[in-house]
Amino acid sequence: MGFFDFIFGSGSSSSYGSVSQETVRKITADWENISVLLKQKGPSQLKQALIMADKSLDAVLKEMVPGETMGERLKNAVEKFDRPTYNRIWDAHKLRNSLVHEAGFEPAYFMVTEAVANLKEAIYKLGVNV
Repeated sequence: MGFFDFIFGSGSSSSYGSVSQETVRKITADWENISVLLKQKGPSQLKQALIMADKSLDAVLKEMVPGETMGERLKNAVEKFDRPTYNRIWDAHKLRNSLVHEAGFEPAYFMVTEAVANLKEAIYKLGVNV
């Protein structure tokens, strides 16, 4: 925490709009790990990459829009994306949910890599370069 952050505040969960440098650093590190996982191409590595990508988008959304869950935050972020991108984000999030909550769900390789790419695009469109 810098001096000015200490004096003036570095923002809180109640002030939305920008992403903290701490979050940007964490997301950047996460995407380095996601890249490694994608190169390994194993089913469990792909699953982990998608979960991490979804979580990193949620970290950005938490600082930009209100909402108790990622689903609520996505609904509140509709104006931040064009309609095709917004739909791809939802599809990626639903794929992640299926991976986590449905036993035996094994999507095709291209579906997972496409979902990860769509989540990366969403993060970029929110102003975070990963």
